[in-house]
Amino acid sequence: MTFIPVQRACQIFTSAAIIAVSAGAVSAASMSVQHALMQFNGVTESNFNSNQEVEGRLYVGGDLTGSTLQVGITPPVSSSYDALVVNGQSSIGTINVLNGNDITVRGAVNSNVNMNGNGEAHIGGTQAAGKHFNGGTKLENQSATDPAFDARFPSIDFATFIDEANYLSTLSGVAPNLSDHNNKKFVAGTPDSSGLFVFNTTAAALSGGGLTLTPGAATTMLINVSGVSVTVAGNVLGGFAGAPNILWNFYEATTIAVNTKIVGSVLAPLAHMSGFSGSTEGSVIAKSINLSNGELHSQPFAGIVPTAKPLPAPVPTVPLPAALPLLLGGLAAISGLRLRRKIAA
Repeated sequence: MTFIPVQRACQIFTSAAIIAVSAGAVSAASMSVQHALMQFNGVTESNFNSNQEVEGRLYVGGDLTGSTLQVGITPPVSSSYDALVVNGQSSIGTINVLNGNDITVRGAVNSNVNMNGNGEAHIGGTQAAGKHFNGGTKLENQSATDPAFDARFPSIDFATFIDEANYLSTLSGVAPNLSDHNNKKFVAGTPDSSGLFVFNTTAAALSGGGLTLTPGAATTMLINVSGVSVTVAGNVLGGFAGAPNILWNFYEATTIAVNTKIVGSVLAPLAHMSGFSGSTEGSVIAKSINLSNGELHSQPFAGIVPTAKPLPAPVPTVPLPAALPLLLGGLAAISGLRLRRKIAA
């Protein structure tokens, strides 16, 4: 029998523990709110139901449903991601893809697909029989045949978005001027050194009347909106030139009914959004979206989303494997026994 010296045993098991800890710590970083708003015109954790169009790029964390979707008209920025990325399956009636853009669907596609160009449709499963496919190239069974298929999907974790929304809600800000119901003024004052100006308000401020939205010199005009159930019915007065610099943070809303135009991007990671009786001029992050009326227009977010300052990284400690103390005790006992035998001899 070969005996391993105690010191060498410690080295072996400590090295193994370090490797195990290191391997568990390696994972793809989740996309930040800012990155998601810049890359995508719409992002959902679960389903996206559509009867309309998304001008830019769309990520659907669940299934794509509804009657029709037109996508990829003006993707906001150059990206490695396709004009449409569906993490579930598609049962929408028809997908119209513009300008030769590509699409990726992880599951089956029970939809008609019009590529309108030379784009590729990467389908993890297959397209249902009887559904037409026009233009471009259809690639089926990609989840089994394409080793790089998973790389076509962004790393999106809504827990990260929720954390960011909650952090934004804690930032100091001012109340908008709500003295005139027909002209509620969200007019930014002097921004901080990073270009940020913050408003804190309630859902009631958006339930009717008129809104003036003016970022002014602010690179980012952040509007934190409290309230679990929100109805957006206030009409935006004037144009939407400031849309790329406005971010609405519905940090605690679980339902949002959109009965008018929204100017600016929306962060609502807990909310089921519906209605859209008017176009939204900006990107939207929500738990789910029912785009039954208005469209999502591509107004690339140009602001800077503040993030919490990370705490200093703790010095890593390597826990001993559970069985190691027993093994070391056994080795020590064996060594002691051998030593006693030598002495007795």
